[in-house]
This record gives sequence, C-alpha cells and structure tokens, in this order.
Amino acid sequence: MDPLNIPLCAVSIESGYAISVAHKYMELVEARLSQAESDMHSAAVEACRGIANPGEADYEILVGQVETSFAEDYRPILRFTEVIYLYMVFETYISRHVDEIQRERGEKEDVLENLRRELTKRKNKDGAGLVETARTYFRDYAHWSVLTDEEWEVLREIAEVRNCIVHNAGVARRSKNRDFIYRLESRQWPDRPVGIRILRSDDGREFGPIIVHQTFVQNYLSLLQSLFNAIAEQTCAEFWDKKRGRG
Repeated sequence: MDPLNIPLCAVSIESGYAISVAHKYMELVEARLSQAESDMHSAAVEACRGIANPGEADYEILVGQVETSFAEDYRPILRFTEVIYLYMVFETYISRHVDEIQRERGEKEDVLENLRRELTKRKNKDGAGLVETARTYFRDYAHWSVLTDEEWEVLREIAEVRNCIVHNAGVARRSKNRDFIYRLESRQWPDRPVGIRILRSDDGREFGPIIVHQTFVQNYLSLLQSLFNAIAEQTCAEFWDKKRGRG
C-alpha cells in the first residue's frame, strides 16, 4: 500500500504510527531496564568489595538481591505492563478502523458494541470479547480476510493473558478461561517459541504468575502490525483507490 494514497484523516496512519511508537517504546524500556540492572549490579559488587573479609553471605545479600529483584519483580512487572499496553493499542485502533469502514459505507458507527451484545445473547455467554467481535465483523459483515483463522485464535488467547494479568495478577489457574492460556503456552510461533511459560511442580501443580518473555511481546506486536496493515490495505483498495478511479 502506498501511504501517499491515504488521506491524512485515515485511521490507517494513526494505527501505523501507534505500532511504530510501541516498537520504540519497548526497545527503550527494555534497554533502560537492562542498563539499570547493570548499574545496580556494579554498585552492589563495589559495596561488597568495601566490606572487610566479605563472604558468600555478603555477596548474596548485596548482589544476589539485585539479581533476584530484576528476575522476579522489575522485569515481570515491565512485561505485564507491555501486554496491557499492547491490548490498549488493539482495543483503541480496531474500533477506530471499524468506525472508519462504517462511515465510508454510509452505515452506522459503534457497530462493534452492538455486535458484541448480539454475540453474547446468541451464544448465551457471560460476554463476547472484543477479539471475537472484531473477527465476526470482518468475516461476516465486511467480508474481509485480515487475519487467518489461526491468527485470530492466537489473538483471542493473548487477550486472555491480558485479562489474567489485569484480573488475576497473572495467575493462570485462577482465570475462568485458562484453557486459552494453556493453548497459547503450547504454541510455537513460526520461527520461535510463543514466549510465555507457566511454572509447574513435578506433579503438574501451577505456582506463581505467568512468565512473559520479551519474545512474547514482540510476537504480539508483530501480530497487531499484520492486522492493522491488512486492514489498511483493504481500506485503501475498497475506498480510496475507487474514489481516485484506480479500483
């Protein structure tokens, strides 16, 4: 898609910029956290050297505490925050894209909220999620193929990881839709693991929150980028090119 063919008001520009910002944000915060860990580790080592006849216990108290804090506290908090942030990007721009499509078709906006209520009633569920609603809109209403069936499933599973973080402190076994999370954990991205892990004892019991690796948020962002790019290309072909007589 040629960006010069898209009017400045197009949501495609907004969502593309949001994805670009997200890429840079994650790059910056990951680098800053790594630098902070290195600085604090060096300071702890120096403090240990300043102790007369330091022993292993001194090292563990000073240096070990830094390593533990980053492994068990700071980095998990960062990754959870990134997952929530990326879901916010999805939630914001999928709605704006659909509203733009509806406007161009001369049809009513806010269709996703009505569709969600319809799906909830039809399937007698506690509530249809945004991913399921968006998938239904593009498949049954717009008749656009913007993701494969498997990619929609992955996006649905990722949404449950976000919900688990927000509502259950990231503990998968407490989630009412935990089977989605388990399916996601067992997936392989085309060229690398999906990037989440649930700690389990030898007898299979879970303990602790989900471990989110950097690859997971990278994979999530890549999927969102593919989604918004596909919507942008379809929007351009369906509306802007036709208006310019290029369809």
